[in-house]
Amino acid sequence: MPKPVEDVAVVGGYAYVAAHEAGLRVIDVSNPASPREVGSYNTPGNAIGIAISGGYAYVAVHVHGLRVIDISNPTSPAEAGFLDTRAAFSVAVAGNYAYVASGYDGLWVVDVSNPTSLVEVGFYDTSGEAYSVAAAGNYAYVADNYGGLRAIDISNPASPVEVGFCDAPKQARDVTVVGSYAYVADWLSGLRAIDISDPTSPVEVAFCDTPGEAYGVAAAGNYLYVAEGRGGVTILRFLPGRNELYLPIVLQGW
Repeated sequence: MPKPVEDVAVVGGYAYVAAHEAGLRVIDVSNPASPREVGSYNTPGNAIGIAISGGYAYVAVHVHGLRVIDISNPTSPAEAGFLDTRAAFSVAVAGNYAYVASGYDGLWVVDVSNPTSLVEVGFYDTSGEAYSVAAAGNYAYVADNYGGLRAIDISNPASPVEVGFCDAPKQARDVTVVGSYAYVADWLSGLRAIDISDPTSPVEVAFCDTPGEAYGVAAAGNYLYVAEGRGGVTILRFLPGRNELYLPIVLQGW
């Protein structure tokens, strides 16, 4: 596998990997003990974020914008459409819209109802550098590097508006949403758990100063997986009733 690996999404027995300088890589993980690459598509720039919806992979390709890759045949992915968003660090897809974290260009809302002809329909200029985005219901949650977590109402895609904010001590680099909580990888200040049950008033309820620099976070089951660069992966568990994040397992150098 070409390195570095920036992001991954798993759907239907395949892992779709944003492999920075090597574009999109498709890995058959139907047998987790023996993963194998079965397809690839070399994007024009650095692939750093990915989301899957329908038969398409939506890839954030830094200065080359948003690329839509047809993965209906995982062994032969092919580009179906693209949009120049000036920058693209992360992408989330919900329904007919893609939400692109575009760095200093804020949050873009893109109509992807026709994946071969993408159309920008809305935009919100976040205060800092929009680094990651997660969509849940009528809201997009943006990890805004230097600007904390921003809750953006996207019920009207043509006119997104910020409705809530929670500061982060350092640099919010990634966000994932599970139920009524947003989990923010905040670089040197570890992982922050933020209650978003009221998106107009998000509030931090717990944090864990992870051993390394928290760059990314993913959730599965009752566990949170924090990517820490050279520090490997740290596995955390959050107990909402006690508002506590703790370290059941630390995988150094994983």
